[in-house]
Amino acid sequence: MCSEVIIMEELKTTIYKKAQDLGAAIVKTADVESWEKEPIQDKSFWPRNIWPWSKRVIVLAIPLFLPMVNSTPSMLYQELYNTSNRIMDDMAYNLANYITMLGYRAMFFPRDCYADIKALLKNPAAAFSHVVAAYYAGVGTFGDSHNLLTKEFGPRVRLVSVITDAPIEADGKLSEELCIHCGKCLRSCPSGCFKENGGGLYDYDKRACTEYHVKLSDENHFPCGICANVCPVGDDMRAYRREAAITEAGIRHVQSYGS
Repeated sequence: MCSEVIIMEELKTTIYKKAQDLGAAIVKTADVESWEKEPIQDKSFWPRNIWPWSKRVIVLAIPLFLPMVNSTPSMLYQELYNTSNRIMDDMAYNLANYITMLGYRAMFFPRDCYADIKALLKNPAAAFSHVVAAYYAGVGTFGDSHNLLTKEFGPRVRLVSVITDAPIEADGKLSEELCIHCGKCLRSCPSGCFKENGGGLYDYDKRACTEYHVKLSDENHFPCGICANVCPVGDDMRAYRREAAITEAGIRHVQSYGS
């Protein structure tokens, strides 16, 4: 038994180091049983009901840089979003390949899995939620905005997941809720998609949010990201406490030009 634990620890260390070498800022693991023990979604979304061999979900996160997020909606932020998407898929593919070469089953679920934002008007849900996986893995906790909040970067992160049967120890959820319930996301949302409901996460109108994103996409500066921009949670804010990440004039400037 002791040798098995050592092997699991060594395997986890090896896989996490590989993920970090590939560029992951945060790496955490969830046990697929978490979906069943603490159900948040319908059974059809549980990993084992999709991939019966799965045992763990490794969640990778990378930051979205505050000075670029602050410019949203802009082509500058859109390029950051697109670049992070490409990096996430490459990172997850390479980690899944690495785990496969170690002799375990593995695959990755892409960071976004739809051809066009308009597809979400008909079916505003993903086949697999990286946010839910990240919650179970201890990457962060849910904010009132339904974003995942992390200690390191608040909601200014992009997530991707690797599903595997590699026998590594799960990290477990965070015990401390990170949302401070300041209401900034509620007041700042340009689509008005959040509504107070007397406690807990805000009621969230997915269609209103998606329709606004479609509008931005048609104007060539997608996505929105206002709720992530105004959120005060995250250690990444500390570096800009004495000096603005970008000036108000600078925001107007980058919003007026492409990259």
